Amino acid sequence: MKNSRQIFLYILLFIASSCVASTEAPGLTAQLTQFLTDQQAGLAAKGFRSEFVIGNIDPRFNEKACQQPIDFSLNRSPLNQANLTALAACNDEKPWKLYISLTFNVFGEVVYAANTLPRGHTIQLTDLEIKEEIINKHYYASFSQKGDVAGMITKRSIRQGSSIQANLLQAPKLIKRGDDVVIVASTQSILIKMRGTAMEDGELGEQITVKNNQSSKVIKAKVAESGLVSVTL
Repeated sequence: MKNSRQIFLYILLFIASSCVASTEAPGLTAQLTQFLTDQQAGLAAKGFRSEFVIGNIDPRFNEKACQQPIDFSLNRSPLNQANLTALAACNDEKPWKLYISLTFNVFGEVVYAANTLPRGHTIQLTDLEIKEEIINKHYYASFSQKGDVAGMITKRSIRQGSSIQANLLQAPKLIKRGDDVVIVASTQSILIKMRGTAMEDGELGEQITVKNNQSSKVIKAKVAESGLVSVTL
């Protein structure tokens, strides 16, 4: 009878210890994985696919107890950089912190040259194609939509299969030197239009010199559209 009672007590102790173990918080790696998965969900909502790889974690920290959920933060947004550092902070009675390196690749659509584009070429939609690639490892500005590139002029030759970079393009000249233009001078309550002549080439939003044909006065005006410049009085 005594042996049966002892066996019963051992079973109770085993069940109790199993219940305590089952209520322990997930380990550091599991919690970090969930945090990064949540980051992925946020990027997916913006239309980006992503992948991450967690660097080596000291096993002593991975098994280190923390009675509260661990707080995580990243040193930068994954959209801006692939190689990141995650800060894991346990705000327990015995707090601790750990920095963890990780790789977080974000994929997005990038505009590429569908064929070789010579210098001075006005880009057409048929010159372009879209490819998916890692976008947070670039050190240059690229484009995700063909419409942002079409109509731009190449500053130098771009090889077929190369991504279109902003530094390779320039806006088209909406006004050329000698063009007849309309000068729009305005205040909050008055708008005056007059004829003029462009003294230099101009892109959209660029300040150029223009001669007022009526007064022969040369002024600075901003290119508003093809054949139209504006001046604020």
